[in-house]
Amino acid sequence: MNRIKNNIIYFSFLTISILTAQQDMIERNFIPSGRLDGMAENGDQDLSLIQLNLKNDSLYQIIDENFPNLELINGPASYHRIISSSYLNQIQELLDFQHLIVLNDEYSPPDDNRLYWTETKQGNNTYGTYSSDEAIEYTCACIDNQSDDCVKLGYDESWYNPFDYYGEAWWAFTPPYYDYIQEIRVTVRGAQCDDLPLWSETYMGLKDDNDSWSNDYELSINYTDNTFIVPYIFNQGILMPTIGSEDNYVIDFVRFDFFYSCIETQSALSLIAEDQQDCSNIEINWELEPNSQTDLIRVYRDSDLIFETDNLEETSLIDYSADDSVQHEYCIETLNGCSNSDWVCDLGSLKNAPNSVSNVYAENGEQLNQVQVTWSGSDYVDGYRIYRDDAWISLVYPHQDLEYIDTYAEAGIIYNYCIESYNDCGNSQWACDTGFSGSYLGDSNFDGSIDVLDVVTLVNFILSIDTPTENQLFWLDMNQDSFLNVQDVVLIVNLILD
Repeated sequence: MNRIKNNIIYFSFLTISILTAQQDMIERNFIPSGRLDGMAENGDQDLSLIQLNLKNDSLYQIIDENFPNLELINGPASYHRIISSSYLNQIQELLDFQHLIVLNDEYSPPDDNRLYWTETKQGNNTYGTYSSDEAIEYTCACIDNQSDDCVKLGYDESWYNPFDYYGEAWWAFTPPYYDYIQEIRVTVRGAQCDDLPLWSETYMGLKDDNDSWSNDYELSINYTDNTFIVPYIFNQGILMPTIGSEDNYVIDFVRFDFFYSCIETQSALSLIAEDQQDCSNIEINWELEPNSQTDLIRVYRDSDLIFETDNLEETSLIDYSADDSVQHEYCIETLNGCSNSDWVCDLGSLKNAPNSVSNVYAENGEQLNQVQVTWSGSDYVDGYRIYRDDAWISLVYPHQDLEYIDTYAEAGIIYNYCIESYNDCGNSQWACDTGFSGSYLGDSNFDGSIDVLDVVTLVNFILSIDTPTENQLFWLDMNQDSFLNVQDVVLIVNLILD
């Protein structure tokens, strides 16, 4: 008896398997999906985003017959629809909270100023898969697709194995840089390749950071676009839609539409480079616009990048590689994922040893018992040293009159006066001039007057009665031809007579 009973069970099982195996795979033609906003009246600002979970034919028929403008074209499935809020109560009277979910009762569609990014992944371009009993095939199977770039989830039943096996796949989308997201839409184009069950048991969701996903959205068995406005769920910064099925569901492609805003960074408020402040380095300081949406700072010297940081608290840089005697242009640029700012620039240079002074003039006998020395200053000077015949005799600071009066000059002696400018970086080369005090050409005895005694002295030198000193030779050489002769006597006599 038990043997007969077991045989009956076996043959019943075999019959069911054969019938299932003989079930032909359906050829699915593409059916366009209905509009998401078919019940959003023009100009209506009071909108709601709802999800309809129409799991079977009876639920589907109720809503489709009462609200044809929802355009529920593709039978039992999950639908997202944007409706005027005035219709919400009417739909709530027909569906409970399990089958009608209000996703947003103050819905605003993406505005015209938003940025838009879209990317499509073919079904076979999976980021990862999971299956039981190898229930995944890379085929377009029952859909009207000219290429073979699809993936089919779920096991093909056969006479020897009539049970369904589960397949799961996911795709990875990396969105562009954004400041905030306005909306994310996911579209899955696919179809169930057999007619059992009569409505879909294929679901989509988004993986979170824990690699978990919920079966939030039921896909239609028809070959169509299943479009959903999804929450901002990321997996380690990646948008990762996941589809699971055990019913021979073919995915043609998955598309992401990403509506977002991206605020451009603002240029730095200022950049100031030190000029002639330090002998070994140039300090650069800057100020950023508060809340400038900046992610990165770059500093350039003469258009070459010398510094980069994502630490927005840094507001200065010390450049130890600047060239001597070169005025550099320093510029700052701010960046984020959306934009690069205009450059803000300033000139800066190392402090160097000062240049030599100019226009050095030492008086030539213009005053008795003293010589005045004057000069034109140079830049970036801490002070001026005055030398007489190589000996340092005085110091003058830039805020003082640029002159020195030598009250210790002996009459009739020619001195060499030199000026050296200096700062903490070094000293300039000397700039010099000769000068003398208290005497005039013809004044041989340096008594401050020209008279007969000077003529007598000159004549004695000409006649070689006496020998002149070097100073006397200079002061009695009236025409400065380096010789003492009658011409010098005539010139000195003329001075006396005048």
